[in-house]
Amino acid sequence: MKHLLIAPPLLFFFAISVIPLLFTLGLSVTNTSIGGSGSFIGLNNYAQLFSDQFFLRGFLNTILYVVLGVTAQYWLGLGLALLVNSMVHGKRLIRLLILLPMMIPPLIVGFVWQTLLDSRYGPVAGLFTGLHLKPVPWLTDPTLGFVSIVIVDTWQWTPFMFLLLFTGLRTLPKEPFEAARVDGASSWRIFWDHTFPMLLPASIAAILLRSIESFKLFDIVFFITGGGPGGATNTLTLLGYFTSLRSGNLGYGAAMSIILLLTVVVLATLILIVVRRLMARADKAGQQALDQFLAEPLPVKVA
Repeated sequence: MKHLLIAPPLLFFFAISVIPLLFTLGLSVTNTSIGGSGSFIGLNNYAQLFSDQFFLRGFLNTILYVVLGVTAQYWLGLGLALLVNSMVHGKRLIRLLILLPMMIPPLIVGFVWQTLLDSRYGPVAGLFTGLHLKPVPWLTDPTLGFVSIVIVDTWQWTPFMFLLLFTGLRTLPKEPFEAARVDGASSWRIFWDHTFPMLLPASIAAILLRSIESFKLFDIVFFITGGGPGGATNTLTLLGYFTSLRSGNLGYGAAMSIILLLTVVVLATLILIVVRRLMARADKAGQQALDQFLAEPLPVKVA
């Protein structure tokens, strides 16, 4: 009976996940194009990928977007979470203001930031001109275009980190912090000895979720730079879109998608391995501290 109850969800998962994955995998070993039939070519698409400079640049860009963007989002989100958690008044208003960027549709985010950073007509260029400085080519310079994408992605998704970390802070027990303050520990020491280790599960969940989402970065790059200049800001998802739907090379685009999937799986696995080791080390250290505390004789006051 219990197998019948879980059958519908399993069938649904199979229909929306496994079947498309198998179809994409099969497509990746063919030279299928839009409007035409394809033939089996083995691993030729995969071999070609690793000699394709546009793909290698997009792959490196994607890794850098994930590492730089998620790192910035985590520490900014953690700082905001600690700040808001320490506030006495106005928490609800500040939380709402912080979460606003995350609620804006990517289309609007891309349009607004493209307008702001336009080197000819944008407000930022006008500010530089007003200060008698040369306008900065944020969107037309390869390095600055890359930096602009990281900034915009960080601006939009730091609220997500803040939300998870702030929720985690609210669930932490107060007793260890009160005991540390009684012992005269500084705020910095309390953070590293108590807050940061106890917040580790929420931190790992936030980092893992954002890392997976960052690998799928598409909207912001598409609307702000279109992958330019010269492919300098391309991501794997954007490159897959251009290859499959603009150029019509479905087999080659499917191979890109499979490589992206494997990269995400490897990253998630590595993060989970690190998490297990950190949690095991933290549990061991906590148990040792507890054993040491229990082994110490209680002070006896003699009248």
